[in-house]
Amino acid sequence: MTAQPDLTLGAMREELQRLVSLAGSAERPKPTRINGPDHQWPGHEWDLREMTPRGGTKEKTWVIRTVDEQDTADGLVYISTPDSMYPGLDFVPLYSSDVRHLAMALLAAADRADHVAAGIPRLEDRRRPTPDAS
Repeated sequence: MTAQPDLTLGAMREELQRLVSLAGSAERPKPTRINGPDHQWPGHEWDLREMTPRGGTKEKTWVIRTVDEQDTADGLVYISTPDSMYPGLDFVPLYSSDVRHLAMALLAAADRADHVAAGIPRLEDRRRPTPDAS
């Protein structure tokens, strides 16, 4: 492999971030916290900290929560976005099946964005969108 003299430090950092994000999406992450039975919301929580864009100053964190308590364990996943009224405290409930569809759509969109940024056309990009079921 030969070194590319025109490769900038910024380009190397972007490529490293891309590779780390690919590696990070290959394995399910461990929870950030496991809330015990004495907690108001016992169960697992995952924090997702967004990369701060250049010139950005605010760290944005998503919190994803499952509830283990039998009385409230209803197959829902609770998500708090950085744009919530009270981030980390204000949660939107989604059924686990909807969360799986959202996760797969996010992975597909990330894959597409990576290919477009790299200028690599893909055969599957020519597929027609799924018709709206409404």
